[in-house]
Amino acid sequence: MNQELPSYPPLASYDEISFWKKALHSRSFLVGASLAVLIVIAGVMSLFWTPHSIDVLSVTDRLQPISHDHWFGTDQYGRDIFSMLMVGARTSIIVALVAVGIGMCVGVPLGLLAAAKRGFLEEMVMRTNDLIFAFPSLLSAVLITSIFGPGTINAVIAIGIFNIPVFARVARGGALSLSGREFLLAARLSGKGSFLITLEHVIPNIANLLIVQATIQLSLAILAEAGLSYLGLGTQPPVASWGRMLYEAQTMVAFAPQLALYPGVAIILSVLGFNLLGDGMRDLLDPKMRRRVA
Repeated sequence: MNQELPSYPPLASYDEISFWKKALHSRSFLVGASLAVLIVIAGVMSLFWTPHSIDVLSVTDRLQPISHDHWFGTDQYGRDIFSMLMVGARTSIIVALVAVGIGMCVGVPLGLLAAAKRGFLEEMVMRTNDLIFAFPSLLSAVLITSIFGPGTINAVIAIGIFNIPVFARVARGGALSLSGREFLLAARLSGKGSFLITLEHVIPNIANLLIVQATIQLSLAILAEAGLSYLGLGTQPPVASWGRMLYEAQTMVAFAPQLALYPGVAIILSVLGFNLLGDGMRDLLDPKMRRRVA
């Protein structure tokens, strides 16, 4: 009598199941992912729908309280605050994603190149990184946007430039930590060049570090964009921005504090969400930290 052998899922599925089981027990990951997803959903929805148009000014509707028509009330120009927060979320997410993408696309290759080609090239890359790090990120962004003019594109470039040395250092450090591993030595003995070794072995093994760092940098990019917009160097009207909303509300704080409260809370929640998400991802993806996940 033939008995069918039980079928088992592939090993990769076990790793995936284990990851999600641990994720469901990680408070940092759950809270951070929930806040981040909420911000992203609000930004994506604003592409297709907002309760009211933010381009329409209505003096007769200025400073309206919370109501069925205006969930968070209106500002001093009669614009719906909830709609502006949604569009502000879109602005922050787009700026953060593009800026972090610039940092990764430029910084990671530079870091890997410095790790693979030691000597003068490594020193030149790392000393350039040190020079950029010598200036605070917001100050560097203010300097760049002051020279080239205010605007979303220049703000993205300014924030992206600061992200380059961050990812270069992470990529270089991760690559150097793998330099003496057996699988890299075996790859060299098999005749593979530095490019193939980096592409096939180094990048997959440092991807976890890059993902966690990217998540953390997203929160810093959102904060930098808000700071530049508050100073008038970032996103310009009529496009809504949380930082711009804070700037416009500073003269109304005495008798309409909610105008500053809502964008301020939105910035705090978004930065907190991506920071917690990065912290949770680190615990889940780093083998040394996995045992600490409750």
